[in-house]
This record gives sequence, C-alpha cells and structure tokens, in this order.
Amino acid sequence: MRDSMLSALVSPASIALIGASNSEGKLTARPMRFLRRHGYAGRIYPVNPARETVLGEKAWPSVSAIPDKVDFAYILVDADPAIAALEDCAAAGVKVVAILADGFAEAGKEGERRQADVQRIARDSGILLLGPNSMGVVHTPAGFAATTNAAFGAEEIGHGRLAVISQSGSVIGTLLSRGAARGIDFSTFVSVGNEAASGIGEIGEILVDHPDIDGFLLFMETIRNRDALGRFAAKAHTAGKPVVAYMIGKSKEGQALSVSHTGALTGSTEAADALLRSFGIRKADQLETLLEAPGALFNARLKPGRPKSATVIATTGGGGAMVVDQLSARGVTISGASAATRAHFAERKIPCGHGKLVDVTLAGARYEVMKEAVSTLIRDPETGVLIVAIGSSAQFDPELAVKPIIDAVAEAPADAAPVLAFPLPHAPDSMRLLEAGGVPTFRTVESCAETVAMLMTGATPSSPHAGVLPEATCRQIDALAGGIADEVTAGAIFNSLGLAGPGQIVLDPETDAPETLPFAFPVVAKLVSPDLPHKTEAGAIRVGVKNRDELVTAIAEMKTSAEEYRPGFRLNGVLVQELCTGLGEALIGLSRDPVAGPVITIAMGGVMTEIYQDSAVRPAPLSVQLAREMIEEVKGFTLLRGFRGKPEGDLEALAKAVAAFSLLAMNERIQEAEANPVLVRKTGAGIVMLDALIRTSPA
Repeated sequence: MRDSMLSALVSPASIALIGASNSEGKLTARPMRFLRRHGYAGRIYPVNPARETVLGEKAWPSVSAIPDKVDFAYILVDADPAIAALEDCAAAGVKVVAILADGFAEAGKEGERRQADVQRIARDSGILLLGPNSMGVVHTPAGFAATTNAAFGAEEIGHGRLAVISQSGSVIGTLLSRGAARGIDFSTFVSVGNEAASGIGEIGEILVDHPDIDGFLLFMETIRNRDALGRFAAKAHTAGKPVVAYMIGKSKEGQALSVSHTGALTGSTEAADALLRSFGIRKADQLETLLEAPGALFNARLKPGRPKSATVIATTGGGGAMVVDQLSARGVTISGASAATRAHFAERKIPCGHGKLVDVTLAGARYEVMKEAVSTLIRDPETGVLIVAIGSSAQFDPELAVKPIIDAVAEAPADAAPVLAFPLPHAPDSMRLLEAGGVPTFRTVESCAETVAMLMTGATPSSPHAGVLPEATCRQIDALAGGIADEVTAGAIFNSLGLAGPGQIVLDPETDAPETLPFAFPVVAKLVSPDLPHKTEAGAIRVGVKNRDELVTAIAEMKTSAEEYRPGFRLNGVLVQELCTGLGEALIGLSRDPVAGPVITIAMGGVMTEIYQDSAVRPAPLSVQLAREMIEEVKGFTLLRGFRGKPEGDLEALAKAVAAFSLLAMNERIQEAEANPVLVRKTGAGIVMLDALIRTSPA
C-alpha cells in the first residue's frame, strides 16, 4: 500500500490537471508546460469543462469522465469548486490530490468549514491530500513537475538525491534556484501547504524509503502533527538519512499566557527546538546551512571509536582561525594535531603551528606537503573530523588547491576521519571538484561550523518515557476547579510524585498564631492564595522569622503588602514552613506550548531565574537519563558538582525529581506547573521543594 502511494505521489502513471488553462501565460497553465518541458512520460489529462482542448491536449469535463485510472490530480480552481473537484476525485479513486487554492483554514469561519469538508473527503476516501495552498510536487528523476512555482520553468532541472518538504510553496522554488547556483540538486519537492489532511510527517514517512533520496530539507512555519513528524524522523534515522529543518513563525501564545518563571524562560522557539532535537531532527539557523548540511551529513559520518572533536588544517592562519572561532562558538571541541602527528610532521619538515590550529602556511600550496598532512591527520585515531580551510589558491588554481585533498581522501582507509572543506575565497570550481571527490564543501564559514556542530551532536531520537501518572495524582488534579491553585494544593500534588517539601503547618488567617509550632524557629511564613503566584513581588513571604512575636508581625505586614499589590485577593491561609538549608536551588517547570506541546524546563532556582536565562528544555514526559542530560546543560549547576572543592549536591535526586515531575504532562488539564525553588542538598540528602504552582484548564 505504501509503495503504491509513493509511486502515485512522485512518479504517477497519469495525472489530471483540474482547471488547467489554455493560455500559456496563466499560472494554471504552468503544470502542463512544466510536465512537458521536463520529460514527464506519463499520461496528462487536462480537466476543463469549458473547453474541448487545453494546450493541444483533449480536455475532459471531470476526472470521473476520464476512461483511464488517474493516480495524481492537481486541483487548480478556486476554493468552493475545489471541494467539488475533490469529491469527484474521490469517486474516481484518485490516490493523491494537491489543492492549489487558498480560502480555507486561514480564511475565517467559512474557510474553516471548507477545510473541514476537504478533511472529511480525504479521510473517507483514503486520498493522500496535499494542501490547500499547495504548489504541488516535483520528482526530478521522473521529470514529474506538477507545480505552479515559476522557478520550475527553467530549461533544465538537475537531478540530485535530497528531498524538500515545505509548508511554504514559494520556498521550494527558492531552494531550487539557490541550490542550482551552489551546485546542489534535488530529487523531490513537496509543497504541503496548510496540511489539512497530511503534512510534513506523513509525507516524510512515505518518502523515507525512496532509493533516490539520501536526506531531507524541511521548511517549517509550525508543527501540526507531532506524532507523525516523530515517526518520520525515527524512520529516517534508522535509514541513515539526515533530516535538517529551518523553522520560522513560532507561536508566542504559550509565553503570553504563562504566569510562572518557566514561561519567561521557555518561549516557543526553545520549545520547538527541543521537540525537533528530541526527534533527531537537526535545526539549521541559516538558509545556507539548510542547503548544505543534509548532503554533508549523509556523506561525512563520524566513525566508531573516533573522538567527537574537530581538527582544523589551514594554508592560511587567519582563515583557519576563523573556522576555529565559529566552531568553538557552537560548542565544538577543537583538537590540534596529536603528539604522534606532530612528530611525523617534524620528520617531514611540514610546519603545523603551535596551537590547536594545524597551520601548514604556504607550504600547503605544494601538492606533496598538503597530501601528506591531510593523509596523516585523517589516519590518526585522535582526529574526529578534519576541516580543511583553503586559501586564495582555491580561486586561482583549483586543481593545485584541491587535488592533494581529494587524493588523500581517495586513498584513505575505511576507518579514516571524515574530511570537510571550506575555501575562503569564492571558488565554485574548487567546490565542484571537492564534492565530486567526495569531500563536502561549504560556501560560508557559518554553514561549515553549523554543520560540523550537527555532526558532533548526532541525531538519535530520544527514547519515550515509560512511566505513568499515579492514580492518586490524577484524582488530585480532577478535584481542581481550574485556574491557578494555591501553593498548598499544588504542593500536595507534587508530594504525590515524590517531591517532598519541608515540615509545614497551615494557619487559619483569621486566628492568632499558636504559641508553639511542630518545628523550631526560625521559620518561613507565606500567604496561601491562588491570586499571588509570585509571592516575592507581592510581599507575601518572610524568611528567617525568629519567634512567635515576629511571626505575628510578619503575617500582618504580608496581608497589608498583598492587599496593596492585589486588592481583594483571596486568602486561604498562612503557610509556616521549617527553614531548610542546602547547597543551591533549582527550578523545575512544565509548560504547554501551542506548537511544540508539553515541555519541561530546568534552571537555577529562586527569584533571579529569569535574569540568568540559563536553562535546559526537553519535551515532556522524559526519562531520568534525559533529566541528567538537562542538568549537565545548565551552567549554574557546575557549582553543585564540587566546583573548586565545594561539596557536591545531590544532582541524581534532582534528576529523578525532574523525571517524576514531567509525568504531569500526561494530564491534559495541566497547563503549567512549577516547583521553584527546589533546594538541592549534599549528595545522598536529596532535594526539598520549597514552593509550588499549578495552573489547570477548567474541570
């Protein structure tokens, strides 16, 4: 079934062009013109009830009137006629349909009704639907150019091995033209439009096994089906086909609705990036990287046993330093030549500099010197990946500049380190020769560094979390009315997940403080109110209260301050807690992004969290291992790893608490949750939750 759908999508035996124009200058005439121009060998059926012929071909009144089986239909008429045409395609058994028209989900209530109609028709008939707002499909090996994008009017289109799946129709033409100028060709282009019934994930799942495709470029404006995107990415990873995404237009809605510190730390950019990373999809920050990275990642792979580090060899010190700087800025570990390689270079009188940059200077312009240097470095087991920065000779003498690199790679053993190249001048001839010789090459230093960073981090999808939200926790959440819960209620829910708080007692706000407490002074006093999520700003917390008299005074002062901050606030009680000490504080937060879904955030805790902006983000729920990785990412937690002889904090207990807390994502009513601060004690002493916040949707 999937094979037949793949064939119908990219190399159909027949295509119907519904609404095809007889006027060559019109947009709706382009698909027929492009199909002919690029050598499509299948049968073309223009559908236009107002004409007997279209551009010399017999015209048909409808798809169902065509006596042949139609595999692919491109609907080129306006929104309402498009719905009728889709129904006709369903009746005729068409497998794949693309709709060009707009006026659907983006066009208000009437557009939403239209979109619901096409979704229903596609679902009931089993049609693979692209669009609405789809500029069609192109598969270069078959000459199949069913698109209205003007860029495909080029006299010739190269045949490559990369697939583009884009939510923007215009971008497929952008990538075609920019790729051609760069010497990068493509196998397949699919414009999914607004993804009414199938999107990037579903199309990727169909294309991933195609033998003409080695990797994927995704141009994304949003994420509509996280599950399908994840399945596609996992299959691509298994097939060894890299997926690189360029994403724009991330929603700000989640951050705007937030009431917690987590919301200030975790915008949609961070949430979407975390989701893509968890799927094993690499994210490109630059359009140039989107073009260059997929092919480079397919051809240059880290070999087992080699270090995850980069070695830079250059014929120009300044150019090599530029590459080193850009790599370092992206967190890539830089390794110079090993002691063994330096000794070998000294014997051969090959200069290599004194720092981590292997600078062979002008000697690198000699064939035998450069070939020996590259050969030695890529055979050295201490080299992870080798980047060659080539000077001006790349522009003026391409053969001399690149031949030693190409020959060294050609003669290298199978376990040699991969080689990538960056010519500093504009050197298209050198780039062409290098890539023909199997050396991925980059036009800009930024794209080179970004791709090497992708190579180092890998693209292994995260393992799904196997835990379940405890029944007791579910019952507590079910009991919430909706909105912001007070700290005591939120804390009880976190307690049920294993996050212990300090000893505490809740006092009636209208009665005097008791003469004795179940724990010793000094204590912490807080007002319990769903209207005061940030107690510090409201003046609703006092730390280090030494005795009962101070407690009575503190309660009165907090009430006055809170009333000024939030007149008419609801006061449910006064929380008095045992004063706890530890080595540091952490924040654990859950937010639900409208694009990326539920994400967990950790950071250094306390009132300064938003200022530091030092956090780690992952989709939720997550495993303890992923929680450990997050903790490693937060620079501030270095203070809790025995920094400069200080005692080590119980970061393992923190990781377990993060994983347990993340289970809240399984309950759709939890919109936001935060434990901040969480006190981290010495190793073996665990953690203590000092404050709690939950916001839920209505019951």
